[in-house]
Amino acid sequence: SAPRDAGLKFGVLADVPAASAIARPNGPKEKFQGPTGTQGYEHDEPDERNKTMRKHSKTMSMGLMPATYLVQLETFISPGLPYLSLIGLHDEDRRIRDRIRAACKAVGYELPACRTTVNLMPTGTPKLPGLCVLACAVSILAADGRIPSADQLEDTIILGDVNEDGTIPPIDADLAELIAYAAHRLEIHRIIIPSANLAGTTIPTGVEVIGLGRIDELLNQ
Repeated sequence: SAPRDAGLKFGVLADVPAASAIARPNGPKEKFQGPTGTQGYEHDEPDERNKTMRKHSKTMSMGLMPATYLVQLETFISPGLPYLSLIGLHDEDRRIRDRIRAACKAVGYELPACRTTVNLMPTGTPKLPGLCVLACAVSILAADGRIPSADQLEDTIILGDVNEDGTIPPIDADLAELIAYAAHRLEIHRIIIPSANLAGTTIPTGVEVIGLGRIDELLNQ
């Protein structure tokens, strides 16, 4: 499919064991984990504290283990001290969070001066930052109202990383193609990948591919 402007429904894919079931965005979901919850603990329903949350968004991505699997992201911007939390993505040294913060600042966006929580579900499954970090950044921008068509992003897979200057580096060409076909099998018809990968990726019929070179290309869509 020919690339077109970004600004559509969004999501990200990830790998899981072959025996694991892959849920569609409107299918069974992980138990809820609120922005004030402790990492690794999931609530069946939002608790009383979460009723004060100001903003919320959803996205998707992909992960790799023996087989590809869908990663669903939910971002909450809620009252509290300024802090960015990534639940379900290993970031002990804070490099991923610092990179997201720097990339957003490079395109003229400052993270909210309150608590921002990104849940990557399933939370207990290892994820490749090179596949999911772009989805984290887009999810935060969407939750804060910076992407006008953010409600459409829920049915789109977002794939890639971010650099500190706001640009999006290429991913492995074979990996991009593998995930495009995985999206096709999941009946997801739109993916966002780094623009540098557009020329070298074979796309199955029925899947629209959007190339993104910088984060701010989504801000006016």
